Amino acid sequence: MDKMFKRSVLSAVVVGVMAGSALTVTSTAQASGFLDDSSMNGSVNFFLRDRERGGFDAATKKDTPKKPNLDHGSIFMNLGFNSGYAGDVAGLDLNVYTTFDMWQNASPDHEMNFWNVSGPYGSDGPASGECLDKKGDAGTESKWNVDCNENGISYQTVAAKFKFGDSATAKLGYFQPSVPTAIGVNWSFAAGTYLGGELGMNLGDLQLGLVYADRYKAPWFKDTYKFQQTDGTDAGDAYSIGARYSLPSGLNIDGAYAGLTDGDRKTAHLKLNSTSDSGLYLAGQLYAVDDDQLYDSTAYQFAFMSGKSFGQYSVRAEATYTVADAKADGAMGNFAYRLTAQYGGSNGTYDVWWNNRSDFNHDGELAVFGSLSRDFSDIGAAGFTAGVSAAMGVASSDVDGLDDLSEYAGSIFANYAISNGALEGANVGFHYTEYVNDTETDNWSGWTNLFQDETDIKVTLTIPYTIK
Repeated sequence: MDKMFKRSVLSAVVVGVMAGSALTVTSTAQASGFLDDSSMNGSVNFFLRDRERGGFDAATKKDTPKKPNLDHGSIFMNLGFNSGYAGDVAGLDLNVYTTFDMWQNASPDHEMNFWNVSGPYGSDGPASGECLDKKGDAGTESKWNVDCNENGISYQTVAAKFKFGDSATAKLGYFQPSVPTAIGVNWSFAAGTYLGGELGMNLGDLQLGLVYADRYKAPWFKDTYKFQQTDGTDAGDAYSIGARYSLPSGLNIDGAYAGLTDGDRKTAHLKLNSTSDSGLYLAGQLYAVDDDQLYDSTAYQFAFMSGKSFGQYSVRAEATYTVADAKADGAMGNFAYRLTAQYGGSNGTYDVWWNNRSDFNHDGELAVFGSLSRDFSDIGAAGFTAGVSAAMGVASSDVDGLDDLSEYAGSIFANYAISNGALEGANVGFHYTEYVNDTETDNWSGWTNLFQDETDIKVTLTIPYTIK
């Protein structure tokens, strides 16, 4: 109750400050551009998913049949208001969203509606938690119960924003970092939300950023929560410093560091990327996580990315190599670039995204990815693109009795951007993945972020709208 009271008071204070700021600046709106330069828009989104997952029988050494893992149809709607700047200094950003399930027949953590638990850490720490009852207290049902979802509404952004000439910016409230930083957000159709603030400096080719946050919430939770260490104890607040620099040659350098005021976990990255005059994109990146509660030594991941378009065709080729030596005996560690070990407790500014189910991020894993897509506008199908992608990863086990890792996946995808008619601006997407795990171990067993064979189908419809 004390934590809930503190959270409610803090939230009320911040919202009160925001509302007060709004009243102050709107009184001079006509002169300042607060309303004249504002916008109000949103979107209505449909997300349909059918994902089945198999297992592995250690006694027979055979895969078991696939069963429903995610099976839902969800609707997401949001509305955002972004003001101009009163006196060319102060403004306000607001964004609220609502989600609900048309149907939900499998695991409740599908991320497109609210998971009805107190937060990613559970009620008593990372390993526990029950589905909340109608009063908001922990009930008797497991958080993995198929019915542990809740339709509802929440906030994405409630933040005052400031700019000071052309060189400095700031935000305060419920916000998403926009300056150079190692702190990022989770995404559904909405973004995750930090409670805190940021400062940014633009010095020509050099950009600097400072982020500080007291709380966070992934978009599938209604309320923010404190950061926790890997062992479940309080981690204090999160902070980050970052910088980006653009060289005349076209090379861009991005570096950032993040830590916790009462926790030992730290993250950092260095990203180098460039795009040539011919359109060839090349990037080399290093991500690092230091967590004495989780790893025997600093964990890191190297990433290489490239991409180029050839007329109507676009090609990507990428690779990663991971080192994440687990402290726990009998398990192979995995790498997650965020300030909290628990998924949904925070996130990092991580650029690797292959959309082929696995994270391909285990200790000693070498993984490669390729994608080929085509734009069909040249043959009378404007707005239609389709393609294929594939990924695979291998790693050797250093745990007695644990099989070496071998996983691979292939996907086909298509998107259609509607360019006219009643749904002009809408986008329809289809994504199908077949994931195969040849490793002879059951889900999450030994290899800590590994599951068995999956078939995954996703269908999306995004309809944006503008009020102002």
